[in-house]
Amino acid sequence: MELGVRVWKSWIWPGIKVLLVAVIAVALVKIAFFSSAPEESAAVPTGEVVEPMISPVLGTITNDVTLTANVQESPAVEAKVPMMGTVDAVYATQGGRVEAGDVLASIRNEKTPPAVAPTAPDASGEAQPAPAAEPEYEWNEIVAPTSGTITKLNLIAEQQVSVGEAPVAITPASFVVKGTIPPAQLYRLATTPTDAQVTITAGPAPFTCTELRIASGAAAKSSSAAGDPTGASGAAETTDTTTVTCRVPAEVTVFPGLEANVVLHGGVAENVLTLPITAVKGQAETGVVFVQGADGTTEERDVKLGLTDGTLVQIVEGVSETDIVLEFVPGADQAAPEDCFIDPMSGTEVCGMLGG
Repeated sequence: MELGVRVWKSWIWPGIKVLLVAVIAVALVKIAFFSSAPEESAAVPTGEVVEPMISPVLGTITNDVTLTANVQESPAVEAKVPMMGTVDAVYATQGGRVEAGDVLASIRNEKTPPAVAPTAPDASGEAQPAPAAEPEYEWNEIVAPTSGTITKLNLIAEQQVSVGEAPVAITPASFVVKGTIPPAQLYRLATTPTDAQVTITAGPAPFTCTELRIASGAAAKSSSAAGDPTGASGAAETTDTTTVTCRVPAEVTVFPGLEANVVLHGGVAENVLTLPITAVKGQAETGVVFVQGADGTTEERDVKLGLTDGTLVQIVEGVSETDIVLEFVPGADQAAPEDCFIDPMSGTEVCGMLGG
């Protein structure tokens, strides 16, 4: 018995272990170098890139231009001298409150007296000098162009003044809303609105802001210099932007520096043909679309444009509801790659439909 155990431990069991190791090694070599799986054919792409197409559809376009702005104090308005002459009396005081039409100062200007013929000679035969004519004056007044507080007063009695001088400035107790608008957005305003809808951040309910003006930097500078009451303070330094200003109603409580959202109403077009702006080359007045023909080719076609809301544009003429056009103008920015996928049914690439 002991002899059998020794033989098992010394010869048989080591032999079995060597045999197992050899079998495992052969199996690994076969798996690594002699795979029995058939060689897979190289992947061949089957997708076909197809340009997305759309047709004009009827819709409504609300053309509202929105911009950010802030509340500012109304700028001072200048009171100008109406005629050349001498200041006779000053009735206003620095820091005083005046109403529109109040007389701030009076001006006199001595008229040139007419020539007087000399008197007849006296007994000695010498002509007597003509008596001096009484001086005659014309009068005028400097009046307040608006109600407010006098913040500049450069007038004293007997001062010589000239026409057009602005020795007095009055700051109204009112406010304006001022913002800037990108010049390209002016295309969306076929006619300049006279008012705007304003919402003050964390303020009162939305209100209508009146006396709306849209001006380039140069025009805004001229308006400020001329004492336009709806010009914005600081406009004299603005030379390269387009500004929008309007007057805050007196009954609305606001404070300088408040942020505001301004909506300019540019009109509404209802039940009109529309296309996405991505399908039209040009976004104001005229444009070009790429229409698909019966043979699958595309051709350029001129169209007349109407209102736009920044996403859709009104097609006045040039295409109909039955036409099929490219959704994206060739060469323009299209949907990002992550917005494209391969349709498993047709094998074609479709873009712009994810996330809907």
